[in-house]
Amino acid sequence: MIKINTSHILPDTPYLLDGTEPADVLELPADADPPLAPAGDITYHLSAIMAGADLIVTGSASVPLATVCARCLDDIRVPISVKDLCFHFEKVRDLEVDLTEDVREELLLAVPSCFYCSPDCKGICPVCGANLNHASCACDKQQAEPEPDSAAPSPWDQLAALNLSPEKPAKKPTKPAAKKTAAKKSAETPAKKAPATPEKPAKKPAKKPAKKKSSDAPASGKTGGRGKK
Repeated sequence: MIKINTSHILPDTPYLLDGTEPADVLELPADADPPLAPAGDITYHLSAIMAGADLIVTGSASVPLATVCARCLDDIRVPISVKDLCFHFEKVRDLEVDLTEDVREELLLAVPSCFYCSPDCKGICPVCGANLNHASCACDKQQAEPEPDSAAPSPWDQLAALNLSPEKPAKKPTKPAAKKTAAKKSAETPAKKAPATPEKPAKKPAKKPAKKKSSDAPASGKTGGRGKK
């Protein structure tokens, strides 16, 4: 177990912790693909300081693993290392802190999904299975990689026929406009002016009837003078 007793750490003085730990603490799965097994112990180099009541630990850790190359399937041994470990534990003054689980998690996160014996590994021949890193073969590579038949149905054709576009939600019926909206529209609409009443023409003064002349008066038996007796 990787443990630090904080009571042994002096103020403003780093506490150095170097050692090894059995790789069984990694708990690697037995049925891992590719196969993965520890090939040695975990090696760690740690430095711890106290910041008040808190503990800060930095350093590095590494472990060798046995696996196979993903291209040529040769057995290989790969070192897994983490050089920037940093842990922070709060309020642990005068306590013993176990770092085993924290170091284990950092190492497991550094394990890649596949391994290669070298960056330029040539792999194996797809026809005869010979390791091309050790010897070349005279196999016809075109036999292993036949040209695809364009007329053959593709499994992706079924996916292409699917309609994966989301359906549009049905439109909600529009509600009548609120009274405020109607009032706003009425305020914006200019008021219609009443049509102007046409002015009546001034009445002309009525003509007085003309007076009849005396000559037009009817004849009378009386004369203007006195009559003779």
